[in-house]
Amino acid sequence: MELQIWLTFVAACIIFSFAPGAGMVATVSNALNRGMKVALVNIVGLQLALVVHLLIVSLGLGALLAQSATAFTVVKYCGAAYLIYLGITQWFSKAPAAQTDTDNGQHALLPIMRQSLLINLSNPKSIVFLAAFLPQFIDPTAAATNQYLILGSTVVVIDCLVMVVYALLATVIRPLLSKPRFVAMQNKVFASLFVSLGVALAKAER
Repeated sequence: MELQIWLTFVAACIIFSFAPGAGMVATVSNALNRGMKVALVNIVGLQLALVVHLLIVSLGLGALLAQSATAFTVVKYCGAAYLIYLGITQWFSKAPAAQTDTDNGQHALLPIMRQSLLINLSNPKSIVFLAAFLPQFIDPTAAATNQYLILGSTVVVIDCLVMVVYALLATVIRPLLSKPRFVAMQNKVFASLFVSLGVALAKAER
């Protein structure tokens, strides 16, 4: 793969990763409410789901999802329902703002990873986007497997770094929002964002 093509791909990935979405909302919410450790576990879950999406696309199943209205609709509504469920849960959440990173044991971190994994897995738009996006950078005269490995690794690394940036920015302002009334307000704001993203996903077309 030529360096110029790869750099163009990197630039596109950065724009794609910085675009607001459910993953970003989950990352910032966890960083503000529970600290950097939980936010990093959340990011791991997001990237595991992204790896699954990349495997689906590399195997050609992404095109099938893009072409099948039924499959797209089923995954879409499952994802929308899950985001709305997260929004309702967040609205009534009363997590203490004083909680620190060391307060979170493994038993509390695994559900966070599972939650972020499901957030990304249940987003068919990600698969359809990758199915349309990645092949444009694949050289049909070269080995496809190696190219998909390079492009897939690039997508995951860049998205991970972008999510870490979001988490770091959130933790910087976290001390300013540590009062209970601000925690309650955060819950309402992120709950509204999750519900809005769920509704938007339900209305999304291929």
